[in-house]
Amino acid sequence: MKKLAIFGTGGAGRGVAEWARECGYKSITLTVEDNFYTESSTNGFTTIPFSQMAVEEFTWLVAVADSLLRETIVKKIDNQAEFATLIHPTASVQSSSLLGEGVLVGPGVVISNHVKIGRHVFVNSQSYIGHDGVISDYVTISPCAAILGNCKIESHVFLGANSSIKEGTTISSGAVIGMGTVVIKNLSGGVYVGNPARRVK
Repeated sequence: MKKLAIFGTGGAGRGVAEWARECGYKSITLTVEDNFYTESSTNGFTTIPFSQMAVEEFTWLVAVADSLLRETIVKKIDNQAEFATLIHPTASVQSSSLLGEGVLVGPGVVISNHVKIGRHVFVNSQSYIGHDGVISDYVTISPCAAILGNCKIESHVFLGANSSIKEGTTISSGAVIGMGTVVIKNLSGGVYVGNPARRVK
């Protein structure tokens, strides 16, 4: 198994490093932009400033919760990097579903049949994606979010913890769905909270 580099030393990066170890990776290095570098070890994982990383020597994951920043980092190394797709051993992903490169799938996640997930999507612990769903690039799905069947989640959508998305719903690019929000109809960009979801920004 090739050496793994994880970009990000915040909560997301530290968590994904533990997931990677549980997936069987033996060589895991964390990295961050030089101006944010503070120490050579993060939770026991070797940490190196990005300027000192030989990009082509590693398989990469970008573990940054902010989807716009995640995309910026990916584009910075895209021409040199090979990206992994990480599926925690306790997750259930049906064989008919397709996951893009750089996707992170956390503990206890369930991905049903014929789901299509784009590049660099962060699917956090205990969340659920129903059958025939389409999840576009750089979506962030927080713990325990539930996306029912035939939903379309466009790029850079953020789904808060314990949010619920009704079957057949489309959420447009850049929308932010707050914790515990219940989405029962199509939503455009904006910030939504409540049950049912109402726009607040």
